[in-house]
Amino acid sequence: GDSCEVEYAASFDGVLTSPPYPGLIDYHEQHQYAYELLGLDDRRELELGAAQAGTSRAAIAAYSEGVARALANAASALVPGAPVLVVVNDRRNLYPEILDAARLRLDARLRRHVNRRTGRRAGEYFEDVLVAYAA
Repeated sequence: GDSCEVEYAASFDGVLTSPPYPGLIDYHEQHQYAYELLGLDDRRELELGAAQAGTSRAAIAAYSEGVARALANAASALVPGAPVLVVVNDRRNLYPEILDAARLRLDARLRRHVNRRTGRRAGEYFEDVLVAYAA
């Protein structure tokens, strides 16, 4: 289902997510084999941050609004006091506003080094684990 609109039938003790990076990876192309293997419909029109949308101001605004809606929807199914954990490389510094729009309060930003298993990228790479709670 659409993460912005799915209705959860239960409540949960937390959410852990790693949203797509805007305009970077064509996830549908990358995982086409899985769609075919599992007989799933291609629903790329619902993808947040689709590579084909690019990184224009409008595309980034649409991504931010969509991720905020998805996080707010997920948070609505949490028990009181449960965390929302977001693993992201926020090089555009979008997540303070995204969390605010989702009515989530950033409690901690934990930086982690990502070990490179391939030689495809030079230099160090880090991600943040954002720990947020309902505001």
